[in-house]
Amino acid sequence: MSERARLRVNLAQSEFEVEGSEAFVRTYAERFDALLDRLGRGTRPNDPPAASSPPTRTQPASPPVLSLDGASLGELLHHLPRSATDVDRMLLAGHIAQSRSADNAFSTGEANTLLTEQGVKIGNPSQSVKQNVVARRVFRHQRRYRVSQIGLDHLAQLLRPVLSA
Repeated sequence: MSERARLRVNLAQSEFEVEGSEAFVRTYAERFDALLDRLGRGTRPNDPPAASSPPTRTQPASPPVLSLDGASLGELLHHLPRSATDVDRMLLAGHIAQSRSADNAFSTGEANTLLTEQGVKIGNPSQSVKQNVVARRVFRHQRRYRVSQIGLDHLAQLLRPVLSA
């Protein structure tokens, strides 16, 4: 059986994360190094690739955090597209609750409380979290939930105009 490996990325600190067998992770290591080099220099992905350094392996760590640069939940809810659903709103609130918690996880109640404080009422908060679990945007962690990389990517796509500004 092959050994599990992880390649981690956090854009706030110029890091990416891929987890799988060593061979699988190795296929992405060089591409990520080149992308990180371009991000560090502030170039665009279509620019010529930089010379990549040998890939480095990192120890398992907490999941990457979507950098929202201190934006409040109210601001982010305001910038969600009209097509955003209650499931998307719950995912965003879950991410905010997770980033504020000591154990880097959130509960349905915590996320729903944040939304309620902003005047947003979700019809069925538990069902919204379950739909995020089914979509693999959220996963269970010690009787609580964590936003997955798929969830972070989904939020980044929804908030692209805000994050790129």
